[in-house]
Amino acid sequence: MNGPRMKRYQKRKKRRNRMVLILMILMMIVCVGAVGFRMALRKDGIAKDHTKKAINPEPVRVEQMEKEKAPEPMEPVNVAVFGVDKEGFRTDVNFIVSFHEDTKELHFVSVPRDTRVVMTEEMLKSLEERKKFIPYRNNVKGQCKLNEVHAYAGDGYRDEFSVTMLEDLLGIEIDYFVKIDLDAFHDIVDAVGGVDMEVEQRLYYSDPVQGLYIDLQPGYQHLDGDKAEQLVRFRESYAQKDLKRIQVQQDFMKALLEKVSSTSTILENLPSIAKVLFECVETDATLKDILKYVKYVKDIDVSSITMETIPGTGGSYFDHDEEGTKELVDRVFYGIVKEEEQTEESDEEIENNEIVSSAQ
Repeated sequence: MNGPRMKRYQKRKKRRNRMVLILMILMMIVCVGAVGFRMALRKDGIAKDHTKKAINPEPVRVEQMEKEKAPEPMEPVNVAVFGVDKEGFRTDVNFIVSFHEDTKELHFVSVPRDTRVVMTEEMLKSLEERKKFIPYRNNVKGQCKLNEVHAYAGDGYRDEFSVTMLEDLLGIEIDYFVKIDLDAFHDIVDAVGGVDMEVEQRLYYSDPVQGLYIDLQPGYQHLDGDKAEQLVRFRESYAQKDLKRIQVQQDFMKALLEKVSSTSTILENLPSIAKVLFECVETDATLKDILKYVKYVKDIDVSSITMETIPGTGGSYFDHDEEGTKELVDRVFYGIVKEEEQTEESDEEIENNEIVSSAQ
């Protein structure tokens, strides 16, 4: 665990984590900014290659020319988002924001906090060398819940461990991470004027120890910061507990993004918002990159955003469905769709076309 990412983490100043959900704006800025930077590098590379070919022309086959003309698919930019508990030890919210530059699509993939994971050999070696506690459950060394990895890692290693664990679990590469504290996000919701959305059922919960009081009536309503925090933190009477809470959080994030993207005042002030956010969250993205590409945020189509959760079964642990998770990852991050799914989509498209034709 002594790679370049770890060295960056160890040098980075600790910042106080005070904002949540509005960080989705930052996510879009970071993603688009990174893509823009990659595109700039790609254009430079193409220009250089073109010069070399002009100096040393060689006969090429038609197939080769067509292959060279076809642009290589742009890899998505993946950002890990962690919402930590009040003490900052556990990651109670874990999801990946994946931005595809070619289609301008933004995808969210949530991973339940109770997901059963096993630490990698490198992680275990790091803990042993630092004489840290190593979890040992069900006769498996290094087995624990996903949200506990952050705590076991220890100071200076928490972000590295959490990112590595998600990469290992999903089989993807993560470009950046953002870590935030969920406790004060209602202040940010108030800053954008609140959010209008449907509360599906009566939500009531009281926990004086945490200072948490939730009391929401069902129905479509305006949620200010206080009510929004109650909504996204509630889980007690849901049949699916954390899985249902994840769904509600995803619905709220989408409603918030729609509010932000449709409010001209917010869009016009994104550079100043980005600066504030940068000082209030912990991230390995640079402010320079974020500000350089902030103007591209308005090009993201909120209606194309997808939000999913890895499949699996819950209990004291959430055991993810490995095959189902792989299919989700292939589809969302790599654009790979199984043949039967493609066939179903084609049949559905044909059926829809027939309905339209008959109606005309």
